[in-house]
Amino acid sequence: MSKVIVTGAAGFLGSYLSEALLKAGHQVVGVDNFFRGKKENLPTHDSFTFYDTDLVTQAENFRDIVLREDPDIVYHYAAINGTKYFYDIPFQVLDDNVRMTQNVLSCIVGTGVKKVVYASSSEVYGHNPPIPTPEEEFIILNAQADRDSYASSKALGEFYVMTFCKQNNIDYLIIRPFNTYGPRMDNTEYGQVIPEFIRKINRNEDFTIIGSGLQTRSFCYVEDHAKLVSNLGDVAKNEIINVGAGEELTMSKLALIIHNLMGAEFNPAHLPDRPNDTKRRQPDISKAMKHVPDYEFISLLDGLAKTILWYKERK
Repeated sequence: MSKVIVTGAAGFLGSYLSEALLKAGHQVVGVDNFFRGKKENLPTHDSFTFYDTDLVTQAENFRDIVLREDPDIVYHYAAINGTKYFYDIPFQVLDDNVRMTQNVLSCIVGTGVKKVVYASSSEVYGHNPPIPTPEEEFIILNAQADRDSYASSKALGEFYVMTFCKQNNIDYLIIRPFNTYGPRMDNTEYGQVIPEFIRKINRNEDFTIIGSGLQTRSFCYVEDHAKLVSNLGDVAKNEIINVGAGEELTMSKLALIIHNLMGAEFNPAHLPDRPNDTKRRQPDISKAMKHVPDYEFISLLDGLAKTILWYKERK
């Protein structure tokens, strides 16, 4: 099988993607600077090689890695993620994420890289997209919203990847992940909603929900995301594909399910809405399913149970 590079390989999505690619028989070269990633997330496998480097400040190192390892595909997953970062450090989120993508692309000029797989985001669809949301929907960005620092960086990244690959006769695949969850997620305030809910219950903290709780999301278990992207990387090219699960549920329903699974009393308090938060999010995944027909997703209950157990064992 081919050799691939995964940027952000020590992160939540990148580590699972690396494992899925290894299981598929690929040689995997991981790159990360541990801004959010952790060494314990990295695969231990004879076909896995890792480099600690910063894609913003050490682009020349990444160029050396590409030349030394000679990969066929680059999976670019490195980014500053985590919703609270979008509000706290919006300039750094925008600037670092764009620079990473620029540097990754400039470093593969004149090499043997045949395809770039870029992890974008469902955030590019804006705050009120049609439900379920197809890939043909326009990108919508709010210049007045700090939150859109991340969406803007991902939208710009899509254009960089598409135009660069067309100019250099390289295939591309743009993945738009919808809400993904599972073990290894950051469970601090800079993480995502599911591990934050689990942390609050595990530690008997005051349980709060941001906003009314009627906001909706569609949650995809991380192993499903990784398997789908590994498969899509082999068969899809020069297109944009949503990756997620189809079930839509409210934040209040999600919180109730987690409380029930953990045997906790459900009595939430509600905090003010975050500015410009998306009210509903559900992907149209028909395009992905055409490439990977008959794929069976892990159920939300099973995925949540696996995730809760992982965090309980690490209380």
